[in-house]
Amino acid sequence: MNDFDAGDQGPVTSALLGELLGRVDGGICRTLRTGEYLWREGDVADSVALLRAGTLEVVSAGGDGEDAIVLRLLQPGTVLGEIACLDGGGRSADIRAGCPSEVVCYPATLFRTLLRERPRVLEMLLLQQAETVRRLTAQVTQHHRRAITDPLTGLYNLAFFVERLALEIDRAQKTGDPLAVVMLDIDHFKLFNDRYGHQAGNSALVQVSGILRAAGRRGDIIARYGGEEFIALLYGAGADEACRFAERVRSRVQVSDFADDGAQPPRRLTVSAGVACYPSENADPDCLIMEADTQLYRAKEVGRDRVMTACRA
Repeated sequence: MNDFDAGDQGPVTSALLGELLGRVDGGICRTLRTGEYLWREGDVADSVALLRAGTLEVVSAGGDGEDAIVLRLLQPGTVLGEIACLDGGGRSADIRAGCPSEVVCYPATLFRTLLRERPRVLEMLLLQQAETVRRLTAQVTQHHRRAITDPLTGLYNLAFFVERLALEIDRAQKTGDPLAVVMLDIDHFKLFNDRYGHQAGNSALVQVSGILRAAGRRGDIIARYGGEEFIALLYGAGADEACRFAERVRSRVQVSDFADDGAQPPRRLTVSAGVACYPSENADPDCLIMEADTQLYRAKEVGRDRVMTACRA
């Protein structure tokens, strides 16, 4: 092997590792036709590959069918397969040639010996992988957040709410804790939209969402139920606390100005709310939501802008 010292040149890049491997004897050249696979997911990681010419594709699934999706393109100078060689695991993805390509494969034993002789390079390589994991974790977190939230209001979406409600009811049954479901609806919202336009209506939905967040406690699950309806899960709250929450929202909405363009006179809205409680009501999630909805419509029927519940304090 020729000597190579990474020194303090910063994180190991694929180009740096490729330069290091390019100085090593023992590599086996391989030419790939377009569409030919270098390796498949799960294959034994017995070598590290250096792409010398052409383009390699990371694809979502093996096989030669049309369902394979290209996830990433690899350019000349890229080194791949190094982590699998270090941890002894199988290949983590399918790799195929996007065009006629040339790779040099180095046996895993040679690669590991190379890194043992250059611990600084090994250290930087691992730091680079750690940074990659952090970046991917952040991306997964961001995508998950998008999947469980309503894009307009930023509140949770109904699917996530229903999932959490089932989990929290199960927890309450085991611990004996109370919980409450509060359903809220903006009164005469269609008239507001018709008079001021949908953009003003969307701004009002966002403003009401902010009032809901401010009125809730840390850990409360507040979601957009659909349209101008909202729903809240208050774990550990009995009837009195749940009604106080709903009343805080109702009173704050009542005095708020929903003119997002500074228009005069102020634009007013009100909300009606219904409260259902466990263990006063059935532990079934659908039954709790239905009872909160029933109480909401009782509030509508007797004049709106009020909170109704059949829960016992």
